[in-house]
Amino acid sequence: MKRMVILKRILMGFGYGVLGLAVVMMTFALVAYGNDYTYDWQTGQIVQRGHVILASLPSRIKVKADGKLLGDKTPYQAVWDVGDHTFELARDGYRTWKKTVSVVAGQVTLINYAILVPNEIRKTIQDTREQIGAPVVSSDRRHLAYIVPGTSPAVYIMDVGSGQPIKQYQARAASGEVSQEVLESVVWSEDASHLLVRSKIGPTTTYRILAAGGGEIINLTDIFKFDFSGIAFSGSNWRQLYWISPEGLRRVDVDSRSVSAVLADNVSQFWIAGERTLFVRKVLAVPSLWSIDRSGRQQQLIAALTASDSYSVTYANFDGSDELAVVPRTARVGTLYRNIFSDNPTTRVIARDVDAASFSPDGHLVVFYSPLKQVAYDIKRNDLTGEDASYEWRDQPDSLASLTWFDNYHLLSVRGGKLYLSEYDGFNVVELAAISGLLASATNDYKSVIHTSPVTGGVAITVSEIR
Repeated sequence: MKRMVILKRILMGFGYGVLGLAVVMMTFALVAYGNDYTYDWQTGQIVQRGHVILASLPSRIKVKADGKLLGDKTPYQAVWDVGDHTFELARDGYRTWKKTVSVVAGQVTLINYAILVPNEIRKTIQDTREQIGAPVVSSDRRHLAYIVPGTSPAVYIMDVGSGQPIKQYQARAASGEVSQEVLESVVWSEDASHLLVRSKIGPTTTYRILAAGGGEIINLTDIFKFDFSGIAFSGSNWRQLYWISPEGLRRVDVDSRSVSAVLADNVSQFWIAGERTLFVRKVLAVPSLWSIDRSGRQQQLIAALTASDSYSVTYANFDGSDELAVVPRTARVGTLYRNIFSDNPTTRVIARDVDAASFSPDGHLVVFYSPLKQVAYDIKRNDLTGEDASYEWRDQPDSLASLTWFDNYHLLSVRGGKLYLSEYDGFNVVELAAISGLLASATNDYKSVIHTSPVTGGVAITVSEIR
């Protein structure tokens, strides 16, 4: 009897040991599978593969990979061998999407931005004029402002997609010895509530603020008696504007009808960056980049910029990191600065022979560009992998005239009088329409593009639906 009890305990212990080992082995297998480890029966080795996730608009498109049609549709995900693989999406009535990606061991290759553009793009004309000048879309992509020149020049605004232009300001007609008012430019405030209009009567330049909903017109030039050349809305408050006076950088406050003392001297350029204003200050022939916040606190960001007569400076915030893309006009070297307002910013040269830069709306991509060269840099991928995630565009249809973001992965470019949509790395270029001028912007629902197009006898404001 005693022996039976001992044997029973031994068997139970052995069973628990086997069960524990099985749990450990299963856990190991699940962890390995979750990290894309598989057993290669040909080599007899455990190898790590990579994961591919592919999503598209429209969805439920059959997936072809490396020339073979799979039994899956988008959204699609699967484990793939390490190396280059070509994925293709096709559907009747749409232009085929195709891309080669590099699958990396233990990493996810995320392609969640494939757009299949219809073969026949539906176009809706919103307004037609003999001429349209200085068109500009508000930052929320809901409103358009533009100048209609001619014998009765005026500023018009339109809710994008409504097709109902509203005359917001009528230029003054010639009277006696006073010449006709010429409208030159219009700019939206960040909150899209007001417009800054520059015009000229004879040799005199005038700046006015118009409320988008109508109402009082504020003539800054008449009120303050300053030359406001280059004046711009602040980022957070349309009632405050900055400009460079002969003495230096200054601020106008519309509510209090006051002008600040000189905020910084020897200033040659400035840019609005959210709650801050950035500016180039040159002392003893050494240019440096500074910021000033709403309270007036100044911070030197770059002690010595590369010498140049002017700079392109662009700001974004990605994942809590404040970023700057800087391109000196003379040197034409594109540099990315990260955590620029911290004590330990990082610096990386991204591209050469470029003139300007533009961040994606969410800040995770930046494109440095010139008419003949475009280089994209994936900040998010660099953070994840530590790789040099830069992509130089190849085989573009013509030299670049303008570039703007459609969404966080696609750009609109104007080349040779035509409007194109492409992915951030220059692939899947699709011709959308003939274009007149440079206006091209996504609508706020990211389904269409608003642009100017040539029509018989003039120019049309057109909405082209691509999704």
